[in-house]
Amino acid sequence: MISIRVYFIEALLLAACDGMCGPLPATPAAGVQHGVACVDVKAPHHAYVVVQHASDAWIQRCVGFAPGFIDAPTAMERAGIIFTTQPDEAHTICPIDGEPVEAKNCAPGGGQQWAMFITVGGRWSQSRQSLTQVRLTDGQVLGWRYVVAADVAPSPPPRPDAV
Repeated sequence: MISIRVYFIEALLLAACDGMCGPLPATPAAGVQHGVACVDVKAPHHAYVVVQHASDAWIQRCVGFAPGFIDAPTAMERAGIIFTTQPDEAHTICPIDGEPVEAKNCAPGGGQQWAMFITVGGRWSQSRQSLTQVRLTDGQVLGWRYVVAADVAPSPPPRPDAV
């Protein structure tokens, strides 16, 4: 009963955002999407952030910006995606959007980790850069997927079709 109410509320919020923010990018049928939001939709440029959890549930956010680029941490913050930078040498980003629940599970060598992807020429590319080095331009997508740490070539998260 509670989950039905949550989905109903999400549907109302999506309809309200569509009316206020304009049309949003189409999303693939696979996966579960929870919450779509556009921040500063009237800005001349837009970037997107996609976060896919271990459960395969995922969220997508749109952020408008000017001038020609937005750095990735700012895009995530403006999109309302909560993340923490760990005090290690790699500046590991973990947790993201509440996963894992406990920060102690973010330690290197753990069972799972966040893999970062960026669209380049409309296609996903896994990024080995630090989050602070990433700059997104108009239409680019920053993606995160919570994956098994031993997976050297993880699949990317869902990507909006109409970015």
